[in-house]
This record gives sequence, C-alpha cells and structure tokens, in this order.
Amino acid sequence: MTEGKLEQMFRQQYEMQRDVYGIDYATLTDEERIHHFKEMLHAMNDEMHEALGEMGWKPWASSKHFNADAVQAELVDAWHFFMNLVMISVGGPETLFEGYQQKRLKNIARQQEGYDGVSTKCTKCKRAFDDEFVYCHQAASMPNYDCCHYQNNDGELVKRVQ
Repeated sequence: MTEGKLEQMFRQQYEMQRDVYGIDYATLTDEERIHHFKEMLHAMNDEMHEALGEMGWKPWASSKHFNADAVQAELVDAWHFFMNLVMISVGGPETLFEGYQQKRLKNIARQQEGYDGVSTKCTKCKRAFDDEFVYCHQAASMPNYDCCHYQNNDGELVKRVQ
C-alpha cells in the first residue's frame, strides 16, 4: 500500500519533531503531553492570528485586502502545529479520520433532529449529553443539576471537578 500525501506529511512531521527537536510524541508522559499540547495549541493559534492579519477583516476599516500567498504560508505554519496536536493526542491521521467520520455522522443526525446547541448540553461543563467521551447525565434526584464525569487512562469514570 502506498503512502498518501496526508500520511506522508504526518510521518515527515513526526520525524522532524523527533530528529530535529528531540521530541518523540510516542513516548511522552501525561505531564509532558499536557505541556507540549499547550505549547502547540498556543503556537497554532498565533499562526491563525497571523493569517487574519493578512486580510482586511475589520468591519470599521476600509481595506478589504486578502493576501492569499501570505495567508497560505500562515496556514502551512498552523498545519505543522495542528499535526503535532494530533500526534500528541490521538496518534495520527488514521485515528483523526475515524474520529472525523463519527463526528460528521453525529453532526448530520443532530441537525436532522433539530439540534439547538443548548437543551441537550450539561449546564455545568457545557458538553453534549451524547458525547461518548464525557459522561454527563441529568441527575433525576436533583433537577437542573448535572453530574459530570470523564474517563481516565485506566478506563475508570472519574468525577469532573468544576
């Protein structure tokens, strides 16, 4: 099976992080994973802000320029950091693709069911009750109170601290 472009980019990014920066995402501790995730998220957000600076987006300004080449360059920079975030958290493009497919189907179903973005969410953590990775439910004994849980690395449900 030949390597597709997406897989090639992720492999090359992984190799660059490992060989140039000395960071092997496959061997990080949870503490290191959190540290690197925060750094990569901040860096990606900064690149996205730089992309925004390459266009006249302010409604009160008269310039409506769009510097496509500079925007593309900033998006490529952001893409590097996004790939790092994926490798830190889910591993690679295959897992990301599977997650995308599942979420896409859920989003379509939500829209078909009249999803309003509010009534089916926990009032405390704001997560959707149908989110399979955060276990929130309305407590029958206490109306207007939701119990928020998440699954730890051992697969155990843990009470979410608010």
